[in-house]
Amino acid sequence: MSQALAGVRVVDLSRGPAGGLATMILADFGAEVLVVDPPGNDPLAEVASAPMWRRGKKTVQWNLKDDDTMGRLHELLAGADVLVCNWRPSALARADLTFDALHERHPHLIFCHISGFGPSGPCADYPGYEHVVAARTGRMLLFSGIVERPGPVFSALQVGVHACAQAAASGILSALLARGKHGPGRLVETSMLQAMLAYEQGAMIAGQLERFEELWTVMQGSSEAPMPSLFYHPAQAGDGRWMQFGNLLPHLFDNFLIATDLLDITIDEDFDAVQLLLRGDKQDIFRARMLKRIQERPADDWMADFIADGGIVAAIYETTQQAMDNPDVVANGHVVERGEGVRQLGPLARLLETPGMPGAPEQPGDDMAVSWAADPRPPPSDDSATSLPLEGLRVVELATIIAAPLGACFLADMGAEVIKVEQIGGDPYNGLAAGTGYARVNAGKRSISVDLKSDQGREVVASLIGEADLVIHNYRPGVAERLGIGYEDMQAGNPSLVYVQVNGYGPDGPGALRPSTHPVPGAAMGGVMYQMGERLPDQLQDVEGLRLWTRRLMRANEVNPDPNTAAVVCTSALLGLSARQRTGAGQRVLVDMLGANAYANHDDFVSYPGKTPRLLADELGHGLSPVYRLYRCASDQWVFLALVTAREKQRFIDAVRGAGLEPPTLEEFDPGGDGLADALASLFERRDADFWEALLASQGLGCVRADAQRPGAFWLDDEQVRAMGFTREIHHPAWGDYRRHGAAVHFDGRPPQLGPPPRSGLHNAELMTLAGFDGDSAEDLEARGVLFRDTSD
Repeated sequence: MSQALAGVRVVDLSRGPAGGLATMILADFGAEVLVVDPPGNDPLAEVASAPMWRRGKKTVQWNLKDDDTMGRLHELLAGADVLVCNWRPSALARADLTFDALHERHPHLIFCHISGFGPSGPCADYPGYEHVVAARTGRMLLFSGIVERPGPVFSALQVGVHACAQAAASGILSALLARGKHGPGRLVETSMLQAMLAYEQGAMIAGQLERFEELWTVMQGSSEAPMPSLFYHPAQAGDGRWMQFGNLLPHLFDNFLIATDLLDITIDEDFDAVQLLLRGDKQDIFRARMLKRIQERPADDWMADFIADGGIVAAIYETTQQAMDNPDVVANGHVVERGEGVRQLGPLARLLETPGMPGAPEQPGDDMAVSWAADPRPPPSDDSATSLPLEGLRVVELATIIAAPLGACFLADMGAEVIKVEQIGGDPYNGLAAGTGYARVNAGKRSISVDLKSDQGREVVASLIGEADLVIHNYRPGVAERLGIGYEDMQAGNPSLVYVQVNGYGPDGPGALRPSTHPVPGAAMGGVMYQMGERLPDQLQDVEGLRLWTRRLMRANEVNPDPNTAAVVCTSALLGLSARQRTGAGQRVLVDMLGANAYANHDDFVSYPGKTPRLLADELGHGLSPVYRLYRCASDQWVFLALVTAREKQRFIDAVRGAGLEPPTLEEFDPGGDGLADALASLFERRDADFWEALLASQGLGCVRADAQRPGAFWLDDEQVRAMGFTREIHHPAWGDYRRHGAAVHFDGRPPQLGPPPRSGLHNAELMTLAGFDGDSAEDLEARGVLFRDTSD
């Protein structure tokens, strides 16, 4: 058993994958998890991935509607450390399981409540199904244009489940760190809606400030998928397979041009070497040449050259089942063999001193329940918890762009002090989208911009790390060591340091030294193929066909792989800190983008005899079944309908009849099929989407408007978002006041106060003092080029 969470006891009352994945992570790293199931069959326990996220746990079947059984539950909670539950707020109140009631009886207990839309507000009792939340946030509008019809498109990948599971695990780990052995329990709250905010990467900021008016218009986009940038282009190889490139930075694009014998573009007077584009008609002329060049060789031949080069970002599009055989995925432990043909996700991250160890399939837990009830936890010595749980924790982050910086931002939102060490000139992300994305992923941090190639610069950073609890970097293997800030050097002076390394492919396998950007794990781990319904042409396309399919692929391969990774970075760092709390020692923690995005594809990252195939959306991207899909309504509006249980179907019928309309009969709902889809399509066309949401969602049924606004506008305007405090007012040092992205986790029933993003090098002077360098002023070092400070408007 891993020592990271040894001795932690978790009671899991949740149903479904969000809570199930969160407690699976805890179990993999040594926590004892007891699942309390209701009597009878749980349909969510029958989904293909359920045997995986129930691994390492013990289970009991209790009827919690019985008073005596509720008494047994409270005896159990007296001996537990954590309770995880995703019941709707109204159900918690009926069972007297609100945090206030629990805290009065069990003041030591950490209660993690996972909801769909938040515990209060006008949408509190909307069902928390992944795609109901995705539709309402406007996420399905992001995929318009990838099928041959107008309107929103079903968002296949369960990013809400992934981010929510990671937020729940991170919140629990933070609360455990703050509680220690004798502190008070905390309320940890997250929701599917709250977790979806991780995927909003700056449009919300642009929509508030006049200076970004033109950018906001571009970010709102159109229903037609745009052509990809040259450096982020999909392409079809000569064997009909599809590839994805992600050479975002000039040196990476140069490597690609050399490998493909296209370098002559760089001497064209109309080539912009910074923006990586050609002016005028030359852009499309070169694009056609580039795409036809890739068609000259099979995908595997190209990849062999790119891997040998070591400096080119590229991947072949694969399904998630195919990704389970990816050499980097296998080499880095992201697939575990369980015997008898069973393969599934490995541990979330590699903790080198206290590794995760996925447990056996679920087992009966009656003995565990008896033992916990007989061994209650002592009451806390201090029953007050007024600060954020990570207050006092110091993090040094040396990372760029999105994944690792956003992971550190999540830690800052939970109270950690995060020092961002930037290169001279600042994080390159500040030069993209007018800095709105940089502001999103670096909020709440202090910044020092330093030349790590200089002796004095390295000395400053090493001093900061010497006093830190946690380091996060995204250098490729060997770079930190060459800069003198590798783990061995830093651990020698700070033995309790937790050192998190984030890269694209992991340190083992053929991709260890290769760079990665967000489109690569989206392509390589099956997310894009899932979004496309695994429908890509394998016959060679002409230029017009290439233009069509590359537009569709790039829209399907949206920004989610980076936030997917960021959520894992945050949880993994906290696992390392939890192990330190128990062992007293620091360690290296290894995170990579492929493994993180395997978790985002959890529903299909499992294989066993008899497993049902991943259910794919229909060819026009409406959804998965007649009762779980998009429908067009009157006034050319769209709703998303999700009726999962027989009870929901009956309530739908009753509500529609109560509105004076004629619904399909219950017999028509089972087994469903095209006839049911046609009947429901005719029904929805009789009223607009706002009518249907008002009628059905207010009664707790999954039916929401899917085309009201895109996510950037949604997060600014939505009443539920405002009611829950999912965005927060801050003051930017150059831009003034705006609402920033809120925290993925709330503690003790209140949104935290959050800080603004820095400008690069804004805190040079104070961080030099913190590092113990009082001799040379920051101004002098800035003048000598050792430090940099952004003074632009």
